[in-house]
Amino acid sequence: MAVLELVTSRPDWMGALTVALTRPPGVPERRAGDDPWQEGAARAPRPRRISDDLAWLRQAYDEPAAHGLRGLEDTAAVAAWEASSEARERLERLRDRQVLDAAGFLLHEEVAV
Repeated sequence: MAVLELVTSRPDWMGALTVALTRPPGVPERRAGDDPWQEGAARAPRPRRISDDLAWLRQAYDEPAAHGLRGLEDTAAVAAWEASSEARERLERLRDRQVLDAAGFLLHEEVAV
């Protein structure tokens, strides 16, 4: 089980967007020369971008149930949601790129003992 927790009074969407649009140090531009939308080219799936996951998080904040998040009651957190497995994948990508932190969220995961 993964739990998403809002640790600030409200999310910092601009801070999260700033982090999402900043290429991590040492990572080269991955799409240099690639054009999956070029006519005549083999249709590759659209490359996943961290900004897509951030847009998903913004929508999930407004409509959690429709995005695989179930609100938790009786917590000391500002807000907390239990994440489905699909939502967890997106949240892990956002956490790994430090976008969740920038927005004011923490992702808590169950620790195997």
